[in-house]
Amino acid sequence: ADLGHMATASNVAFDVTLSSLSDPVLDTAATELGADAAQWVLTGGEDHALAATFPADAVLPEGWRVIGQVSAGAGVSVDGTVWDGNAGWESFTV
Repeated sequence: ADLGHMATASNVAFDVTLSSLSDPVLDTAATELGADAAQWVLTGGEDHALAATFPADAVLPEGWRVIGQVSAGAGVSVDGTVWDGNAGWESFTV
């Protein structure tokens, strides 16, 4: 959801690389519960992290990692495919 807000506000497109968000512990938990770890990562809530953009040749600060790319365009895609699933956690929905 937040990348969508950033894309709209900045008139850019984000393409997220799903494998960059993978975590072995999360993958194991999802498998054990019959769930989809990718859905958790892309639409879960209460996961407090920051997203930022850096120039392609920048050395990232410690603790940051590349999760995709920014380009001209609009919206958010995952592995090159427009994301049309849930856009994130929505608190206070009925």
